[in-house]
Amino acid sequence: MAYTGTGSSLQVGKETEWGTAVAGAKNGNMLSESIKLNADKKIEDTLIASKAPGARLLMALDASGDFSGILKPENAGYLLHLALGGTDTVATDTPAAGANTHSIVAATAAGTMPSFTTIVDRRVSIKKYSGCKINTFTLEGAAGDYVKYTASIMAKDEATGTLASLSALALKSFKTVNATLTTPSGTVAAKNVKLTVNNALQDVGQTYGSGLYRGEPIHGTREITMDVDSNYETINDTIDTTNYQTDVVMATLVWVLESPSIITGTTAYKITITLRNVAITSVERSVSGSGLIAAKFSGQATAVSTDEPITAAVIDAQAAAYSA
Repeated sequence: MAYTGTGSSLQVGKETEWGTAVAGAKNGNMLSESIKLNADKKIEDTLIASKAPGARLLMALDASGDFSGILKPENAGYLLHLALGGTDTVATDTPAAGANTHSIVAATAAGTMPSFTTIVDRRVSIKKYSGCKINTFTLEGAAGDYVKYTASIMAKDEATGTLASLSALALKSFKTVNATLTTPSGTVAAKNVKLTVNNALQDVGQTYGSGLYRGEPIHGTREITMDVDSNYETINDTIDTTNYQTDVVMATLVWVLESPSIITGTTAYKITITLRNVAITSVERSVSGSGLIAAKFSGQATAVSTDEPITAAVIDAQAAAYSA
């Protein structure tokens, strides 16, 4: 019997110890996934004449791949903490009673990225992948569309799993209607925004004591970038002359996203991504025909003084810190 992807699901749960599997805590609202077990089998070298290799034995096991979905208020703060890895500072009852603001930053250079278990129901079977860490995380929103995320992971192993009994996703997804992208020079008429967080995970490989499995990956120097497609307006030339052609960094680049769902009163679920000290790395404007003239710019957050290169401020109903 053949199966379709309809009815498949994905859950994630934060681990307390790397590689020790836990139950799912959040529904990923999955659109697709490509997580797989990687078995390294090496041929045994020999000079004995033979019609085929004498042996090809198992030397290592690990797992890797991607999963993607549409960002929901129920999983946004959780996923952003797994992607950034730093402390979540919570301002309770802010901006209103019953609504809480989570300020999530990137893990320090000496810190440890959080690990998690990913459970995937592919209908034929359910598999769990322990020791997952996010290598790259993208958040993308085209005008008039939902906000979508993709997480590329490195994991320890694969085993048979079970889904946790989680509440159905009932809140409305984040979308770009009413989204804004703001620079010190003004608001950009964005058509598409893509945030990329590259944690530069380092594979520490195997040791005698680790057996078939590699050790816990560690992060390197992160690359935090934003690519912006927009209509061509005066602000694009300002960014070009002020930031691209000089050493002057853009103090802040602020992307605000909202869900139509309300937490309390008139306070909606909201995400504000702030990149600081942004070095503009590319500016493009092009006339491709009689239609609208398009523009694009890209920037990378840099670490200057004590300023956080990135902060994700998530307003939701959860009072507990995601880093707890």
